[in-house]
Amino acid sequence: MPAFSTDDIFGNRLDFEIARDGFVRRLQGDAAVRNAETWLRREGYRVIELDAGTWREDKQMHIAFATALQFPSHFGKNLDALNDCMSDVAEADYGWDATETGLVLILSGFDDFAQLPRIADHVTQILGRQGRYAALFGNRLLTILS
Repeated sequence: MPAFSTDDIFGNRLDFEIARDGFVRRLQGDAAVRNAETWLRREGYRVIELDAGTWREDKQMHIAFATALQFPSHFGKNLDALNDCMSDVAEADYGWDATETGLVLILSGFDDFAQLPRIADHVTQILGRQGRYAALFGNRLLTILS
């Protein structure tokens, strides 16, 4: 995927705005999330939604990421392993196809998951860091928290 152009600065492109702001963006309200999802799919992104609101412990979160992104069976189900596997996703080794415009993760119910603040904060940092890492390869890995 080519880099964004200077035209994107004024083009009101959602993907550009998310990337510019650190690859992770919070959206409020179902309508805003659905509009974003529709726009991103139309632009050729693979969109994967994870229901973070159901995660009551980190194990549930790890299983959800592993399942949705097709992590290898040796995934260690801890934050270091999540970071490692998300690096592979950023490189398009699995979880999506680099011929697509990019990958967008929508973590719905994130405020409920944030009741585990240490874990939620680490996950947010990992996703931002891996979004930046993906960009080094011309890949787009964006995250929406809702």
